[in-house]
Amino acid sequence: MAAFLLAVYAFHQGTLLVLYMCRSRLGHWSAHAEQRNDAQVPAVTVQIPLFNERLVAERVIHALVELDYPRDRLQVQILDDSTDETVHIVQHAVACAASAGLSIELLHRDNRIGYKAGALAAGLLQTQNEFIAMFDADFVPPPDFLRRLMLTRGVFNDPQVGFVQTRWGYLNRDQNAATRAQAMMLDMHFMVEQPARNSSGLLMSFNGSGGIWRRKCIEDAGGWQHDTLTEDLDLCYRAQLQGWRGIYLADEVSPGELPPTVLAFKRQQARWSRGTLQCVRKLMPQVLRAKLSLPQKVAAWMHLSGYMIHPLILLMAITTPLLLIRSLFGDPTARLPLWLNYFSVVSLAPIIAMWVGARAHGRSAAQFLRDLPATLLLGIGVAFSNTMAMAAALLVRGSGEFLRTPKTASTNQIPPIRAAKHTPYTTRPNWTMWIELGLAVYGLLATLLLLNMGYWWSVIPTLLYACGFGIVAMSQLLARWID
Repeated sequence: MAAFLLAVYAFHQGTLLVLYMCRSRLGHWSAHAEQRNDAQVPAVTVQIPLFNERLVAERVIHALVELDYPRDRLQVQILDDSTDETVHIVQHAVACAASAGLSIELLHRDNRIGYKAGALAAGLLQTQNEFIAMFDADFVPPPDFLRRLMLTRGVFNDPQVGFVQTRWGYLNRDQNAATRAQAMMLDMHFMVEQPARNSSGLLMSFNGSGGIWRRKCIEDAGGWQHDTLTEDLDLCYRAQLQGWRGIYLADEVSPGELPPTVLAFKRQQARWSRGTLQCVRKLMPQVLRAKLSLPQKVAAWMHLSGYMIHPLILLMAITTPLLLIRSLFGDPTARLPLWLNYFSVVSLAPIIAMWVGARAHGRSAAQFLRDLPATLLLGIGVAFSNTMAMAAALLVRGSGEFLRTPKTASTNQIPPIRAAKHTPYTTRPNWTMWIELGLAVYGLLATLLLLNMGYWWSVIPTLLYACGFGIVAMSQLLARWID
């Protein structure tokens, strides 16, 4: 059953790939903006939510000073919930930005009620501007971002457009094998999935950073809510169910940082998987009742429940070695069915989608082949952690704690800043590390047993599971030892 359901999700990925190849134009959405005088230029508020981001806070504020947009139509809100020295760094950076002529406001909360969603909602109360752009603290907005989208391309000329999402770029893609693997996964999302959904009339996601909202859309959809850990996905679905449209632009890039360590990536994925399952519980009844076509509803379910592949991978990792070993010892009831071979062919669809995404991003075949093993192993290795996070979404009331993903400003593409002199934030592994280590040992023992019996081809799945969980576990042990 697990193999069958994984094949269903792989088939969905293949369907998106076909839609992308047939209908997508890589987000080259076009609308010609009307000539405007200064009084007609839309007023925009840029929101930057922050929590203990001392290593990147100054960098993003400096980037905001460089925005090429009429100063009298631009407002910046720094939404700072920090409890460490980030507070003082931000105060200094905001003062420098204000002295450079930027209309910038620092809003500091003494609590984290609602986490990021709460900060965004609090900021919205302090502005009356029609459009709200937002970037996470680790992003570096391009100077022409607002001018190109709001004036040159006129993305909001259609009054039904409620939000616009741009493609994420990567400031530190080639920092290490982990960041390259993450970039390959995100390339599949931003270069294939998002264009396919948007061009085919399917519900699409807002990714929380590198986008712009129409204020009326936010309010009409019920505003920022903090009963899930993925407030961005929650709001954009509610908006689209109210009849608003989203636009995805793959040819507009918003550079940001990737989590530089496996442990940081694992924490991020646990939060995303828990939040998306919370969105399933909250939104799917509304999706089913909505006036949407059957393909739209099915695609919405596959989209919102996408992290379900991780419990399925975990189940396969536990049961496959048992079935292989029992079948090799002559138990006819434990043999792997022949139809699994056909499912294995279907499972190539995500790999093909990653290849298409990598090529669309300009990566060479050699780079793709180099990064593919780490991508597959990292996806396997976080399966247990993500499964536990999803179990918490089902069993624990409330959204849970919003655990930030630590950023390090680790890139050679951005000039060094004063905040980078501080010691990087550290993240300590939790108890799931030991289970992942146990799963790695379990897979390794099964592999050795199969090799000893001479069944060389049968070790491929068990070796993949052993290496996936082993790499994630060992990277955490190393981080713990260094810390």
